[in-house]
Amino acid sequence: MYRRAVVAGTLAVATGGCVDRLHDVAASTPRDLGVRSRYVDGNPMVDSRSVLARPEELLTHAASFRSADAARGALKPEATESREFVERTEFVDDGGDAILLIAQRLTADEVRLRLGGISRTGDHSLRIAVDQSGVRGEIETDEPVVKTLLLRLTDERGPPERVIVTVGDGRAGITV
Repeated sequence: MYRRAVVAGTLAVATGGCVDRLHDVAASTPRDLGVRSRYVDGNPMVDSRSVLARPEELLTHAASFRSADAARGALKPEATESREFVERTEFVDDGGDAILLIAQRLTADEVRLRLGGISRTGDHSLRIAVDQSGVRGEIETDEPVVKTLLLRLTDERGPPERVIVTVGDGRAGITV
């Protein structure tokens, strides 16, 4: 009991009091699924592969990558933070066990994206909820900007075949 209190206290200090959020995400993620996420403010993807290439009524976009070459090819050369995340990923097609998922949303500048939860919707299908923080209530803007969340997924059952990403009221389905 004492050890658990020390660990919880240490996490509270290290994460600025966000321990409840850590428990929420951990509780909503299947145990045989590993996930790491990184929020990127802006568009690290080349415009032709990003949400900017979609019809303007589609505010949510997702893309998946099974190899480092494919992921690097979709990123802008100056997207240093995203490229570093890709370099730390051991992709399925390169002999590893991970896939990279990039979720994007056109939204207000104040919005930040964070992983809300992951659930299984079938044997090789996942539903990923991405939360929008920073703004309360309805989010409307005349000049939306791109917000991006990078997700590294490993699954003991093998890579998912289908993923549905939900951000606010928008959904994007992809085949991995």
